[in-house]
Amino acid sequence: MHAVLPWLSTRGRAVINTFASYGVRALPAERLATMLGLENRFQLARLLRREGLPAVGQLADWASLLHLLLEYESTGKALVPLARHAGIEPATCYRRYQRVLGVTWTQARKNGFGWALTKFAECARRPQRPRLEVPRRAAPVPPSWSTAVSRTLGPAIVGVRTMRPGMRSPAPPTATGIHPQGAATTTLRLGARPYDVAITRDGFAYVVRADAAAVERLDLRLRKVVASIPVGCNPTRVVCDRRGLRAYVSNQFSESISVIDVATNRRINEIAVNGWPAPVLIGPDERTLYVSTTWDHLYAISLLTGRVTAAIPLPATSHHLALHPGGKRLYVATRTAGTVMEIALPTHEVLRTFKLGGQPQGVAVAADGSELYVANEKGGLDVVHLRTGVQTASVKIGGSAFGLALSPDGAQVYASLVAAERVQVIDRATLKVVRTIPTGGIPREVVIDPGGSTAVIANEAGWVTVVG
Repeated sequence: MHAVLPWLSTRGRAVINTFASYGVRALPAERLATMLGLENRFQLARLLRREGLPAVGQLADWASLLHLLLEYESTGKALVPLARHAGIEPATCYRRYQRVLGVTWTQARKNGFGWALTKFAECARRPQRPRLEVPRRAAPVPPSWSTAVSRTLGPAIVGVRTMRPGMRSPAPPTATGIHPQGAATTTLRLGARPYDVAITRDGFAYVVRADAAAVERLDLRLRKVVASIPVGCNPTRVVCDRRGLRAYVSNQFSESISVIDVATNRRINEIAVNGWPAPVLIGPDERTLYVSTTWDHLYAISLLTGRVTAAIPLPATSHHLALHPGGKRLYVATRTAGTVMEIALPTHEVLRTFKLGGQPQGVAVAADGSELYVANEKGGLDVVHLRTGVQTASVKIGGSAFGLALSPDGAQVYASLVAAERVQVIDRATLKVVRTIPTGGIPREVVIDPGGSTAVIANEAGWVTVVG
């Protein structure tokens, strides 16, 4: 759809991406407006006219029928099972093809998806007025039809010490020895699918709200929202720099990274990327931003120029990244490939690939650099001894693990279980669950503040849980 509408602005592309993501499911105009950061459906209607796009209802029909036609060409299934699987009446689909395309499903099937896409292009009009647009600077890598649409990122930590091969390392003590005690738990309701959190050293948390095109700033001491910052459509991941000056937010449907000035709580820049971005991570030089997108690449972007300086191919889309504390290694979890890649910095050479199986998600490295911890959606918690590259443990923790965080004192691992509505706290030395934090809903990313006293859990069901 983007290919036949090359004039679309960033927000226009976000509209198309949103409809494409929801496929045949109906998306009310008011909800779409909120997701785009608009106040109401009237602003949405004006946006569609400016972009030369059909009205909301017509656009929804086109997205639905194109989705079903593409599904047919990919699977060979008839319309009836495709429609029922999508939760809509087959008769509705038959009428939609006749009304929108002017032909029956059988004829549309013969004409093919390419023909239908051309018909869609004919109902859109190129705007007459020129539009200033953020240049798309990502490397020219062809997208893959098989790329899955997804979300997510995880924290990271690590150094190196000598161990006997296969030997597990005890959790090393630190100067503070502090981690959240779980004595005080607060639930803050935000709505609009909170998905990820980043915490600054001065006690503020930035929470992305995927369905509100916004990031909320929380004061962790007061346990309340103190600011709301508009960003792009479907914000998914957020990371703050070490000095607490900037926050970077990946906007999937806007295909961009929003740059927020922490001092003023304002969006000051937008970096365009190719594909739908998810995990973002700041490199050890503080001048490079790493982001992976649904184009199955990891991109290194200069924060000075906004240009891509390296593009590393991945075997599948990545949802989580982690940085070695020594600053010389980057770890990339590739969910559908069942692997975690180890990439050298700053050369971006792939050093090793750990084949764990399952669906690797959140990744984190022990503060001494000895072990890699991986949340696995098809298992629990996987542990890799980094000096030998051997997987030393695969621990069942009561559900499919998604987000992952290590306490700064190296004593505990926090793992979110999205289907089990809880976060498990695991003792790193014994790999035993020592505490369960019932969150309800859909807990996603878990972040622990740099001081080690507070954990914040983003919950896609509409709230965040603060654990002290």
